[in-house]
Amino acid sequence: MAETDTLNFEGRLSTLEERSNSQATKEDLANLKADLIKCFIGTQIALAALIIYLLQ
Repeated sequence: MAETDTLNFEGRLSTLEERSNSQATKEDLANLKADLIKCFIGTQIALAALIIYLLQ
């Protein structure tokens, strides 16, 4: 019975380790936010340039 409990514990621990490796960290989220802001600003500049071009 002790061996079964040990195997079950090791399996659960392995599952937790796999989940913790696949979750985003605060740094990952900060980098994603910065990338999204850059993309948003770039898109806004491109749209403004297009509108100015079309109004001429």
